[in-house]
Amino acid sequence: MQLYNKEMGKKIFAHTWYVYPLAIGLIVVLWLWGFEAFHQPSAHQSLTIFFATQIHKESFAKEIRKNNYKRENLREVSTPHSLPSSSGYYSKLKMYISNSDILVLDEKTIDDFKNYKDRFFVDIPNDIQNEYYQEFLDYYVYEDEEQVNHSYGIRIKKKGEASYFDDYMTFDNGYDYYACLSLSSKNLGKISGENNSRYDNALTFMKYLLKA
Repeated sequence: MQLYNKEMGKKIFAHTWYVYPLAIGLIVVLWLWGFEAFHQPSAHQSLTIFFATQIHKESFAKEIRKNNYKRENLREVSTPHSLPSSSGYYSKLKMYISNSDILVLDEKTIDDFKNYKDRFFVDIPNDIQNEYYQEFLDYYVYEDEEQVNHSYGIRIKKKGEASYFDDYMTFDNGYDYYACLSLSSKNLGKISGENNSRYDNALTFMKYLLKA
């Protein structure tokens, strides 16, 4: 009994030839997707820092990493930005307020959150201030209705004073600027109850921003 008919095989191929390149294409797409997914930084390996400024040189984040921040587990730093006076500022702020690790904001923007600051910014505890930062730094302090003070940011640039960042970006010179930790960050270490030091990139990177 003949199990394979050559003529029949030709007819089948003639009607189904398109299946083979589709299958090959699908295999290639799945392989590329798997390769990309495997090499994509995790939430703990990347940082997003939103700046309420106009950045002219994106290289400053790379320079800080190169000079001060040599952790292998931090693979990517992105720096979206928008100056408060620009037309698209609030749309961009809305996009990143809950999708960033650190937010560098002018004092007016933080003030505009009024009684809702605790929904977006970390109230930096005293023990974290002492361990990661310095006691003599100027904090954005907010007194709530019960007269309790909350530290929602650390001043990174004083109004009218020159700073390291001036070579890379334009500030709104009418206000002080503060670096705030975002409650949405996955890199808050002890603040979020995580004892693994690999997961405190936001806490530690902000320390180097303050030193810049």
